[in-house]
Amino acid sequence: MNLQDFIYELHRYAEQAHVLKDKYEKLSETEKMLVMDAAPPSLKTPKEYFQPVYQWLETINNLMDK
Repeated sequence: MNLQDFIYELHRYAEQAHVLKDKYEKLSETEKMLVMDAAPPSLKTPKEYFQPVYQWLETINNLMDK
């Protein structure tokens, strides 16, 4: 059950990453700079998080289907 809980939360995280990426992309360049200047130095943009999170979820789902 712990694995299913994790996968459920990862799915929710992936959905939120997608929403955040979409909202980030709609910002003006000035707003994007403001947002990223306020972020911790090691934090990537929402656009950069989107693909790895979805790949992670897809890989887990493929492993679970086997």
